[in-house]
Amino acid sequence: MNLTLASLVFGPLEFEQPQWLVLLAILVPLSLWIARKSLSGLDSGWKYVAIGVRLIVLLLLCGAIAEPLWRKESKAVAVTAILDVSESIPTSEQKKVTEYFRNLNPDSKERQDELGVITTARDAFVGKLPSANVTTVESGHPGTLDATDLAAGLRLAIAVAPKDAANRFLLITDGNQTSGDLLAAANSAKALKIPVDVLPIKFEYGGEVLVDQLLAPAAAREGETMNVKIVLVSNEPTRGRVNLLLNGQTVDLDPDSDALGAAVELRRGQNVLQVPVTAMRSGPQRFEAIFQPEVIGGVAQGDSLPQNNRSAAVTFVAGEGRVLVIRNENAPQESEQLIAALEESKIVVDVVDPAMSPPNLTDMQAYDAVILVNQSAYAFSQQQQEDLRQYVNDTGGGLVMIGGPESFGAGGWIGSPLEEALPVRLDPPQKRQMPKGALVICVHSVEMPEGVYWGKKVSEAAVNRLSRLDLAGINEYTWQSGHRWVHPLGPVGDGTAIKRAINALTFGDMQDFTPSFQLSLNSLKEAEAGQRHMIVISDGDPSMPPASLLQQFKDSGITVSTVEVFPHSGADSSRMEEIARLTGGRHYFVNTQAGLAKLPEIFMKEAMTVRRSLIWESGKGVVPSLLPGASTTLRGVSSVPVINGYVVTAEREGLALTTAKVIGADPDQGDPLLAQWQYGLGRVVAYTSDASTKWNASWVAWQGYRQFWEQHVRWTMRPQGSANIRVLTENKGDNTLVTIEALDSKGERLSFANFRGRLAKPDGTGVSVEFTQTAPGRYQATVATELAGSYVLSTRYAASDSNVAGGILEGAVQAAISRPFADEYRVLRDNTALLTQIAELTGGRVLSGDPQRDGLWERTALEMPVAKTPIWLTVAIIGLILFVLDVGVRRVRLDLQMVLNVFRRAFGKSTVTTGNVGGLRAAREQARAKIQARATTSGTQLSADELARQAKDEAQRVVSTAGRKFEASTEQLKSAAGPIAMGGADAKPQKIEEKARPIDQSQQPGEGMSRLMQAKKKARDGMGDE
Repeated sequence: MNLTLASLVFGPLEFEQPQWLVLLAILVPLSLWIARKSLSGLDSGWKYVAIGVRLIVLLLLCGAIAEPLWRKESKAVAVTAILDVSESIPTSEQKKVTEYFRNLNPDSKERQDELGVITTARDAFVGKLPSANVTTVESGHPGTLDATDLAAGLRLAIAVAPKDAANRFLLITDGNQTSGDLLAAANSAKALKIPVDVLPIKFEYGGEVLVDQLLAPAAAREGETMNVKIVLVSNEPTRGRVNLLLNGQTVDLDPDSDALGAAVELRRGQNVLQVPVTAMRSGPQRFEAIFQPEVIGGVAQGDSLPQNNRSAAVTFVAGEGRVLVIRNENAPQESEQLIAALEESKIVVDVVDPAMSPPNLTDMQAYDAVILVNQSAYAFSQQQQEDLRQYVNDTGGGLVMIGGPESFGAGGWIGSPLEEALPVRLDPPQKRQMPKGALVICVHSVEMPEGVYWGKKVSEAAVNRLSRLDLAGINEYTWQSGHRWVHPLGPVGDGTAIKRAINALTFGDMQDFTPSFQLSLNSLKEAEAGQRHMIVISDGDPSMPPASLLQQFKDSGITVSTVEVFPHSGADSSRMEEIARLTGGRHYFVNTQAGLAKLPEIFMKEAMTVRRSLIWESGKGVVPSLLPGASTTLRGVSSVPVINGYVVTAEREGLALTTAKVIGADPDQGDPLLAQWQYGLGRVVAYTSDASTKWNASWVAWQGYRQFWEQHVRWTMRPQGSANIRVLTENKGDNTLVTIEALDSKGERLSFANFRGRLAKPDGTGVSVEFTQTAPGRYQATVATELAGSYVLSTRYAASDSNVAGGILEGAVQAAISRPFADEYRVLRDNTALLTQIAELTGGRVLSGDPQRDGLWERTALEMPVAKTPIWLTVAIIGLILFVLDVGVRRVRLDLQMVLNVFRRAFGKSTVTTGNVGGLRAAREQARAKIQARATTSGTQLSADELARQAKDEAQRVVSTAGRKFEASTEQLKSAAGPIAMGGADAKPQKIEEKARPIDQSQQPGEGMSRLMQAKKKARDGMGDE
C-alpha cells in the first residue's frame, strides 16, 4: 500500500512523509505500558530517565522515517542575463551592453546575490552559470549569429535557474526573432513566478535596400525564354544599379548604354524588375542579382547593410543525358577506351581532371552520372568528397568508381565520406599475407597558429587513411614527462584508442628532436611492416638530430617527411628540409592561412605511403567469375576476359549486389570485382580493376567492351525529367513550401502518384521529403530551409499510366531553393513593443538602460525560496546513539548520589590542591620568620640548612591543619552523641539516649558472604523483570 500525504511543517522543520509519524501514537503508549513492569527494579529516578530516553529514541527513529527537512529561507537573488548576440544588432549597440554591466551600481547587489549569463543567436548557450562570483559579462558565442531564437535563450535560463535563490531574468535584445516563440517561453516563466525584465536595444536604419527575392522557374527546357523577376525593397526613395549574373557571367540589362547593369530609381516599398533570359544550355542555370547603391563622396546613399544586397536562384534546364568523367590529365590512356565506348553509345561525355571538377553540389546537377577513373581521395577536398556522397544519396545522381593503383582502398578512400556510398568494403580482412604499413607521427605544433586544433586535426586525418591492420603511433614532448608515446606503435583497429590518445595531446614546446626521433626509430625498427614512415609537424626550431641517427633511419629503410609550419627563421626551414632529404622523405612548407587548410590533405597523402598494400597483380592473369542473371547490367554478357590486376576489397553486407568475383583456391571465397547497389536516391557501381591496358589489356579488344560499360553507366544515370512536371517554391520564413504540379502522358492531371524526395542542405546534410496530394495533380511538402545557401531538392516519382510501356509512369524532377542571406539581415528596426508585452506578462520591468538607476537585483514582489536540507540521516544516527544509551540505562546499575559525590570530591580536591601551592609557599616564609625570631630571643644560633628544615616542617603542619579546619578530631568523634555525616551525606536522626549496639564478635565470615550472595541474586531478579 502506498501512503502519501502532504508535507507537514513545524517551524523550520518539514516532514515529506508525515504519515509515518502516526507510528508514535502506537509506539509511545505501548512503550509506557511495557515500562510499568520492565522497569520495576529501577530506582524512581533511573526509571524516569529510562522512559525519557526510550521515548526520545522512538521520536527520532519515526522522525527519520518521515524524511525530515531543515527549512531555511534564502536571502539571495539570482539574475540571469539573456544576451541577444545575433548579427541583426549593430556592433555599436552590442558594445553598449558590455559597458552597461561594467558600470553597474555596486550597491544594488548584495554579497550573496548571483549573476549568470546566457547568449543566444541561432542557438542558446550558457556563458556563465548563476553564481555570486560572477562579476563580468562577456558576449562571446560559440554558435552561428545569422538567426535569433529568443525563446531558446529564455528556456535555457529557466533550466539553469538556481533553486536556492529568488530568480529574475534580464532579456537584452532588439526584440526581433527569426525562430521560436518568445511569448510561449515567457508564459513558462510566468508559471514559475519568475519576472522577466527587459532592456530594449533600440535602433533603426535610416535608409536600407534589400534584394528581397530573385524569382526564376525551377525547371525549363533548353532554348526556352524565362522571365526572371528581381524584387527589391527600400524604406526610402533612392537610386542605384542592378546587375544580373547567369552562371557567373553578367547579363546585359541595358543594351543602349555601355554599362551592363540597369540603373534604377527605387520608391519606398517593393520594386519589381523583370528580365527575359533564354536558357542556352542544359543543366543548372545559376542566377544572381546584385544591387549597388549610389555612392556620393565615398558614402553609400540609402543603404546600410551590404549583406542583404544580393539574392540567387537556380533553374534546372532539361536536356539529353550527360556524364562527367574525372580522370588524371597526365594519364589520358587510363580512360581513352572508356570515353570512346560511351560516345559510341550516344552518351554525352564531359572530361575534366580533378582540379576542374564541379566545386559544389549545385553544379554537379548538370550531370546524370559521375565516373571516377583511378582517382585518389587526396585529389579532392573533404567538401568535394562530401558533395559527391550527397550527389548520389540526396540528389539521385549516379556514380561509377573504376579501379587502378590510386583507387579504392589503395587510393586512400578508407574513412572518407564517399566510402559509405560504395557497394564494397574498402578495408578487407587479411585473407592473404599482404604487408602492413607502420606510421609514426611526431607532433610539435604548439607555436603555430591554432596549433592545438591543427595538431589534432592532421593526426586524425592521417590515421583515418590507414587500414585497421596497419600500425600507427604518436609521440610528443610534455612538460611533465618529456618525450613520450601518446599512443605506442600498434594496430589501428577501429581507431577508437588512437583517436582518444590524439585528444589527450598536451602540446609541449619541444627543444630537441633527438629523443623523439630515437623513440620512433626504436619502435619502427622492430615493427613487422612493409613500409615504415615517420611524419613530423613543427615550426622547425627544435635542435636537429645528429647525422648518425638520421643515417640509422636510412639504413633501416625508414623515411621521414617533415611538415614545416610558420618557421621562425630560415635556419629552421633548412633544418626541416635537411631531415627529409637525408632520410628519403618529402618536405612541405606552409606559411599562409590557406596553406593551413591543406594540412589534413598533406597528412592523408603521407599516410597513404605506408598503408597496407591492397593491390593484387599477376602476369598470368585470372578470369573473373560472373554471377549469371544477377543484374540487368550484365544482360547479354556471359563471360569476360582475363584481368591482370585489381584493388582488393570485400563484399559489403546488406543490399549491395556483387556481380563478378575473382575466385582463388577456395571456390566459396573470392574478392569482389564488380558490385552495384541503390544508395539513397542514386545508384553506384564499383569496378575494382582498371578500364585500360595496364590490368585490362584483354578487355580493350573484347567485343563486349562497349556493351558492358554502356549498360553499367546507363543503369546509374539519373532518369530524365518530364515536361509534364512543374515545381514551384514559396518562402515561408524558416521553411519553404514546395508544390509539384504533375500531368500524365495525355496531359491530364496526374493523381495518386508516389513522390519520394531528398533535400540536400548547404551544411552537407540531407533529409527525406514526403509529399502529400492536396488536389488533383497537386502535391505539396514543407521543408526546413533556415540556413543561408543553396538547397537542392531531388524527387523521383511513379504512377500508374496505361498509356506508357509497362503501365508505370516514372521520372525525376529537381528544384533548387536559394537563401542568399539570413532573415537577420531583413531587420531594419527594433521590436520594443514585443519586449514591453513580455515584461507586463511576467511581472517584470522595462529598464531604462542607466546602470546606476536600474536595480537588477530588485527584491520587491519576489517570493523568496526556502532551501530544504535533508536531515534524516543525522536524525537516524542520533537515534541509534541514544538507543545504545537506552540499553545502558536499563542494564547498568548506578547510584546517582554516589556519582555526584565522586564528581564533587574530585572537584573539591582539585580546588584545595591548587590553593595549597600558593599557601605552602607563604606558610614557609612565615615559619622562617618565627623560627628566626625565637632563636634570636633565646640566643640560639641556627645554621641555614637547619633553619630551612624547621621552616619547611612548620609550614607543612600549618597547611595540614588549615586543610582540616572543619574536620572532627579523634577526641571529638569519641564524644559525639550520634552519627556524623561524611563527605556531604545526610545523617539519619537518632535518639540521643540510644546507645550503639555492640558488634557481635562471634559473627562468622561465611554469614557475611551469604548475605552478599543474597544481594546479588536480588539484583539479578530485578533486572530479569525488565
